[in-house]
Amino acid sequence: MITTITERIREMSQEYGKKIAVSMGDWFINYNELVVEIDKEAQKLKKAGVKEGMRIIIVLPNHWHTLRLILGCFQIGAIPLLLSPKYPPKSVEKIFQNANASLLIAQTPHQELADRLPFAFIGENGEISFPDKINAAVDDLPSFDSPIAAFFSTSGTTGIPKLVMLTHKNILSDIDSCFDLVDIYPEDRMLGVLPMFHVFGFSIAYILPLAKGMTLTIVPSLYPANNLIESLKKYQSTVFLGVPAVFSILAGARAKVPFDLSPLRLPICGGDALPQRVREAFEKGFGLNIMEGYGITEASPVVSINPSPLTRVPGSAGPVIKAINLKIVDDNDKELPAGEIGEIILSGDPISPGYYNNPEENQISFRNQWFYTGDLGKIDEKGLLYIEGRKKELIIVSGFNVFPQEIEEVIMSYPGVARTAVVGVQRASRGEMIKAYVVPNENTTIDPAEIVRFCRKELASHKVPRIVEIVAELPQTVTGKVMKFMISSTGNEIEVNEE
Repeated sequence: MITTITERIREMSQEYGKKIAVSMGDWFINYNELVVEIDKEAQKLKKAGVKEGMRIIIVLPNHWHTLRLILGCFQIGAIPLLLSPKYPPKSVEKIFQNANASLLIAQTPHQELADRLPFAFIGENGEISFPDKINAAVDDLPSFDSPIAAFFSTSGTTGIPKLVMLTHKNILSDIDSCFDLVDIYPEDRMLGVLPMFHVFGFSIAYILPLAKGMTLTIVPSLYPANNLIESLKKYQSTVFLGVPAVFSILAGARAKVPFDLSPLRLPICGGDALPQRVREAFEKGFGLNIMEGYGITEASPVVSINPSPLTRVPGSAGPVIKAINLKIVDDNDKELPAGEIGEIILSGDPISPGYYNNPEENQISFRNQWFYTGDLGKIDEKGLLYIEGRKKELIIVSGFNVFPQEIEEVIMSYPGVARTAVVGVQRASRGEMIKAYVVPNENTTIDPAEIVRFCRKELASHKVPRIVEIVAELPQTVTGKVMKFMISSTGNEIEVNEE
């Protein structure tokens, strides 16, 4: 019985031994060679003192060397926790301590931590210089029905770091269920450009192809955009995962210089809601339908996805994958009928067993054998999921529930708007009011009053933002999701009282 990710890859090598497993640039490796490389990496880690259960913090960019290191950790039962190379050293150090980690593996920008933490430096050739001593393993991991594969640090939209534990069973069951639902095959070629440290990229762009006998091509960086465009053409990729910002970049490039992306057939979007304007521009330009889905780190991550470009429903996150049970509930945990908006709760094999060393958050989010996502959604009569936003971001105006995502979609359709975030703000005399932060396109001027007038034509009166603030940028996660808790006013907001 297959119990770990590397055991699954070993199984794939028996069927697809001489097939290319991974490529990057002009370098490539087949499945037989991949298994040998995983074993070699595992032995190097063992020799350095890395043992089962140790948490290994990896702060590295997308690269074959990074992937090999992750798989080497899997092989010996060590637990990788990947972080963005852009993380400041202080944040890396804090997460290292919170995870009770044994070793940090990084490059030069984080070398200042070598004085305070067990630090291993990885060179451009992929060779790792290990320290003489690493921290002993902390024997504090709960026991589950499957070994822990990885930790993921997630603050989502709250800003409070939580370490999500994902087991091998969590990840493999999610991968298998996605593969069964989506129009994807071992003959497909996946282009991996999303960050490996983000669970969407990690699980679906990098682990899924190797667990299913596909060919994976790693692109170290999305920028400049030509890297992505040329890679899609050069490697004849048929499947590509992106976030809304990536599809916006491709559509913008296509508008300037005509080109096609053949033989690409499955462009898949996740990480955040895809603005209608971006979807329409991409699909009109390339003649390809984008497949949208919904996921969350604690679900390994895919919860639902449109299975095919031919059957997808624009704006829908698609049907729920078979491995996951999903309910929409009200504040009293009563399941709601089709069409009604409530909190999305989940159960099933892909669902994380919980947060590491965080009993308070576990009690809030994991209860009665269900995971409470904090996301709002609805299921239609056909079983398709629609995401309506975050429960904590719900705005109540004069007793009416207002969902920011609906307003944001309208504002994004206004000419010249690059980004927007809608929040609720308290005013002593008015109660909660709707405020829109708006980022204009470069070299574009936007009148706040015109935003309000535009919304008045498209929305019910109680949903129209009365306060608008034009800003240069909005804080966002690596997948482009706006972190509303980090937005701070510049003091230049305009209240529009026109009726």
